[in-house]
Amino acid sequence: MKLLFLDTKPIRRGAQVFVDDLSQHFHEEGIFIKKVYLYAYHESVKLNLLDQDTELNGNENHIFEKIPTIHPGLLSKLITTINAWNPDFVLLNGSRTLKYGAAAKPFLYKNTKLIYRIIDSPKFWNRSVLKQFYYRKLILSKIDAAVGVSQASLNDMVSLHGYNKPTTVIHRAIQESKFKNVPSKENCRLKFKIESTDNVLLFLGNLTPQKRPDRFVEIIKLVKQDFPEIKAWIVGDGVLRKETEELVKKYDLQNNVTFWGYQQNVTELIAASDLLVLSSDTEGLPGVVLECGYLGVPAVSANVGGINECLENGKTGYVVQTQNPADYAKYIIELLNDEEKRITMGLLSMKKVKSGFTMDMVAEKYLQFFHSLK
Repeated sequence: MKLLFLDTKPIRRGAQVFVDDLSQHFHEEGIFIKKVYLYAYHESVKLNLLDQDTELNGNENHIFEKIPTIHPGLLSKLITTINAWNPDFVLLNGSRTLKYGAAAKPFLYKNTKLIYRIIDSPKFWNRSVLKQFYYRKLILSKIDAAVGVSQASLNDMVSLHGYNKPTTVIHRAIQESKFKNVPSKENCRLKFKIESTDNVLLFLGNLTPQKRPDRFVEIIKLVKQDFPEIKAWIVGDGVLRKETEELVKKYDLQNNVTFWGYQQNVTELIAASDLLVLSSDTEGLPGVVLECGYLGVPAVSANVGGINECLENGKTGYVVQTQNPADYAKYIIELLNDEEKRITMGLLSMKKVKSGFTMDMVAEKYLQFFHSLK
């Protein structure tokens, strides 16, 4: 079996990191695998590419990406690259890979099947009737099968577009090798000069509108009323970095909030934290909840996407039913005041992730689904 994973760019964020981990796993298992990235990405903190991987170096801000929404030159490069590899399956990792894969389909060898990996809620991103028509008639009609990262994501896609080709749900997963030899919480705190009595809240994700870093800052402002020395770590970067920094200054939280930017390895930052706060407006199945859970850090999360498929409310963390920062703050303050409960939730979260969300299990599900499509 030969596989090709099509992605936007080798950036270190959830969906891309998962596909990178999955491809590495398949490569180590002797499966022929190639990753192809549509757009140029020149930051120092990027994914490691295998020798056979390819960057097409397209410009995601080019006018052709808006009108007609696909760059003919980039599409031509993509078609040539896919046919040269001649894969059995192309896994389209959401976002713009879907439309580029669909546009390439008529020019690919007939044995090549396109699989849409649904990484988020289509209902959130495709709200206009025109956009829904575009995806239903011109894009999804060319896609051979779909994998939802959560049942919620898959249900949204099927109900929105009436998709009736083969589908399955395969959750996100943890690449356990990344989490071996992570220092203890105490040692991680020593590294970051954090006292054992300090309380640390973690935001781990892109600083983009759907991730709502502004809501996270609002939550910190409220938590600070009970915990004046609270430490809040924002790990990630994005278009809202400047706005988020300005909001931190507005609320006089400069001594509480630290911006870490993108990090090559986030495990020690996770291990040093007390709680993950997920403030997003939309998610597929948030990998950060799994990563933190694997290291015994429970989450207080928005009720988005497939969160209830990976977090048990009141047992491995809390699911906030509203978008009100005060409701997040209430749960956070409860857990900061009750160390025993917080630690117990973390241990149960670790057990849940290790028993159902590891790469070995998930990779096997992908192979089974691929084989069912032959």
